[in-house]
Amino acid sequence: MNRLTLVHLTFLGVGKPPATVEFSPGLTVIYGASETGKSYVEKSVDYMLGASELKPIPEDEGYSRILLGLRVDDGRVLTLSRGLADSTIDVFNSDLRQLTTAPADATLGFKHSSTSQRNISRYLLKVLGIDGLKILRNSRGEVRLLNFRDLARLSVINDSRMAGERSPVLTTGLPQNETGEKSVLKLLLTGQDEPVGPTAPGTVEKKVGKGQVEILDRLIDDNREKLTIAANQSELREQLARLQSSLDNATSRSGQLIASRSALVQRRRDLEASYSVNQQRASEVRQLLARFALLREQYESDLERLRMVGEAGNLLGYFQTGTCVFCGAEPEHQHPGHHLAETTQLVAAVAAETRKTTELHRDLLSTIEDLDAQRADLNTESARHDDQLTGIDSELRALEEQLEPLTTDTREVLAARSRLEQELAIHAQIEQLEEMKASLSNALPAPPPARSDGIPAADVSDFERAIHQTLQAWHVPGENRVTYNPTSAEIAVDGRPRGSRGQGMRSIIHAAFVVSLARRNTARGLIHPGFVMLDSPVVTYRQPQNREADPELMTYDVVEHFYRDLLDDPPGQVIIIENGTPPATITERARIYPFDVDGSERLGFFPPRDQTPTD
Repeated sequence: MNRLTLVHLTFLGVGKPPATVEFSPGLTVIYGASETGKSYVEKSVDYMLGASELKPIPEDEGYSRILLGLRVDDGRVLTLSRGLADSTIDVFNSDLRQLTTAPADATLGFKHSSTSQRNISRYLLKVLGIDGLKILRNSRGEVRLLNFRDLARLSVINDSRMAGERSPVLTTGLPQNETGEKSVLKLLLTGQDEPVGPTAPGTVEKKVGKGQVEILDRLIDDNREKLTIAANQSELREQLARLQSSLDNATSRSGQLIASRSALVQRRRDLEASYSVNQQRASEVRQLLARFALLREQYESDLERLRMVGEAGNLLGYFQTGTCVFCGAEPEHQHPGHHLAETTQLVAAVAAETRKTTELHRDLLSTIEDLDAQRADLNTESARHDDQLTGIDSELRALEEQLEPLTTDTREVLAARSRLEQELAIHAQIEQLEEMKASLSNALPAPPPARSDGIPAADVSDFERAIHQTLQAWHVPGENRVTYNPTSAEIAVDGRPRGSRGQGMRSIIHAAFVVSLARRNTARGLIHPGFVMLDSPVVTYRQPQNREADPELMTYDVVEHFYRDLLDDPPGQVIIIENGTPPATITERARIYPFDVDGSERLGFFPPRDQTPTD
């Protein structure tokens, strides 16, 4: 089968400068401050791949069209073009980067249809070479055509799903879709679609016989007893909307604090690097001063020796050039072999050596004085570094104190949201039962028995091993023994279900699930679109204070090994969206987009409003 590579995402508008990001065929990282459009990139890609809507933001005002460039393994280059509120998608068989009046090569609907191929889902499935494959629709054994959205939901993961308690397999959260979502994973793990066959009775139909309306009444009553909140569906939805708003605000605030913490951590790293250079230079200066002290002693010893030689010669008269101290002859009457010549030469040698040594001694003293000044400056700078590091540590502690209640509040809001969603699901089930009761016929034919829809144990074991290897490569704490329950679609690591873990572990396990699925299927030539996009897979991690007391805390190097593994063993094209700064070691091997961080050229995905377009 073919695979797709995302080439670029571009927003265009008349009189507006293009807003665009180019995706690497390997690893692309988009990171930076909150409210800069990072998650909007993910939502826009999902929208271009057939999502129903893209909620507008103030920054996209004036933009009218979105382009998504795609490259197919067979060499074709495609461009999907869609308006910000359109129900159709234009397809161009070329690399389009600007507004055009040329007719599209195809115009498709965004909604999947089993009876028509004029929609983006069937088109992309045909490009991949897998159009027409079937999956289970429900537990009765009814089948439906594979939808490209089934694949996109396992490849493009937003931040709420990344850290959510729901299984990565159950992508929509709707009970009526669970059978189909499990069947999608079976298709990906085995490469085999579902044949059309006899259907089995539904869960409710099995309990209903001819004229047994009372059974449905009992089921309705049982479900009503499960309701714990005295509110109707409309009120529950309003409460859910308010909780979601609170959750969005808390998430935004947490993102800001995490971005501030990342900036402080980077400053601390820079100071530590500067401090290391300072200490290295101070050590060099100390070594030089120690050596120069010995050299100074040597020079002073040499000068003292030369002075003593001169004094001894003067006392004996050897170094005088006048009357011979031995015979009294004047210099003009002394013989050529007389000691005068040698005495004169010795005087000159002693004087020359004294001058040279004195100059060297003076230069050495000047150098020592300069090194002493350098040592004092280095000591002052070291003290300043200590003060700055202490201040940064204090700021980091203050940020942690602010983050802790936000984390607690977010956990409580998530729990409340889960309760509301459960209540709404019960209401929906009651409505379904009441509709069945109203339309119940007097007799139901006995349907044929259901068929098995489980995933072969060998494929489950192989997938569990792939996730285990990924978690190990990322240095996630623990033994990372992975088990997948095909019945509940839950993933457990070291015996603990993902849904019961902390937010950080839920995110990293979800990321490992998506990456392992892509890596395994790419290596085996099985079904996969060829790319993954993960929003905030490691944003919730923190350095552990006590690993034994709290094994949920990630080790400090999880983030670094996360990125290193994606580069060393790529599962295909990977796009990561994060708040925190990625490790500096990946910058030369990945395409990096910093939004609104120190030293970055871009304030966000969209250019500033006052920027004028260029030709």
